Amino acid sequence: MSADMTAAYAPLLRRIHWATAVLFIAAVLIGFYCGLQPAGTSPRRELLEVHKSLGMTLLFLSVLRLMVRAATRVPPEPSSFGALVRLAARLNHVTLYLILFAMPLTGYAFSSAGGYSLKYFWTFSWPRLVSGNPEIAHAGEVAHDTLAYVVYVAVALHIAATIWHAWVVRDGTLARMWPRSGDSER
Repeated sequence: MSADMTAAYAPLLRRIHWATAVLFIAAVLIGFYCGLQPAGTSPRRELLEVHKSLGMTLLFLSVLRLMVRAATRVPPEPSSFGALVRLAARLNHVTLYLILFAMPLTGYAFSSAGGYSLKYFWTFSWPRLVSGNPEIAHAGEVAHDTLAYVVYVAVALHIAATIWHAWVVRDGTLARMWPRSGDSER
């Protein structure tokens, strides 16, 4: 293995990464399922509340993630990374970060402007910054639905690259983000 197995992202960043991954996959699966169900039906309505709440949670986790990333050291890349691999990795990561912001914001615009529920896990409602604007609601819906396809491609590429690094190249890339027992904050 060419990478230093001790070189890893900060423990808090790794925790945020895996929490984001779990919540993101849940939001995508729920959104995909709801898209197959007739509008206004149960459990679609209830699941959309969960989907939207997960989206807003992901938005705030993404802000926290960027703050933690800026405040912590990034481990060196494995020596197996050539220029093309580095470029592909950076493009995919930038795309994933943009998605983590764009999906909740377009979903919010769609729900807010369209007069749909803005409840956060059945507790409080987010403020309706855009209300009763069919053009913004339609634009938000189209953007959200279109970006879903970008999500599928970007996540599939990220997972494929992780598998390639872990089982083909075996360069320790996954170990940089993998949770470790006994992690302490640095």
